Amino acid sequence: MRFFKLETSGDLNNSELLFLDQEPETVGLDGYCIAAGEPIADSYPVEVKVQSSEERTGIQLSSVLGNSFNYLIVSSAMKEIIAQYTPQTTIEYLPFTLVDHRGRIRSQDYFFINPLTSVDGLDTRASDIKYHRSGAIVGIRKLVLAAEKLKDVPGLFRLQQARQHYVVNELLAHALQSQGFTNMVLRELLVSTAQA
Repeated sequence: MRFFKLETSGDLNNSELLFLDQEPETVGLDGYCIAAGEPIADSYPVEVKVQSSEERTGIQLSSVLGNSFNYLIVSSAMKEIIAQYTPQTTIEYLPFTLVDHRGRIRSQDYFFINPLTSVDGLDTRASDIKYHRSGAIVGIRKLVLAAEKLKDVPGLFRLQQARQHYVVNELLAHALQSQGFTNMVLRELLVSTAQA
């Protein structure tokens, strides 16, 4: 099976698209949970607003809203496809209101997608990994997945060694591509078939 990284920045070459660079203030430090796959639904505020920046010129809405804080932000239509391929117990869908720089509502059709499943799916021998002297991973220059570690994974998940990567399996990738969602950038990941 093939796997893809779903880019949270979207298409950075299209300046017409709305790009968010201001995290929601009401979420506070819990915003880290959304970016890193920690559960947040129980403490998620009832009303969350995300404001677009006055400095950014792009205003066009898209299926994936690119952002600088590594949240996966998708439209409700895209969320529904993700839900078909990802068990409800392994993911959080967190709604919010998108407002313009003057505070006017632009859309209530978007969700932060927070996959809670993180898989130890890295082929550490084939990957080029930079380690801290403590043994912690501080960077991955070449990421290679291990096929034998990725059996029965949900459609959307995170890597244990790189929790801010959103990984999509081939089935979900095909379903998303067939819908023509906009600003969706999928980058195929290398997969090793060697036994660990």
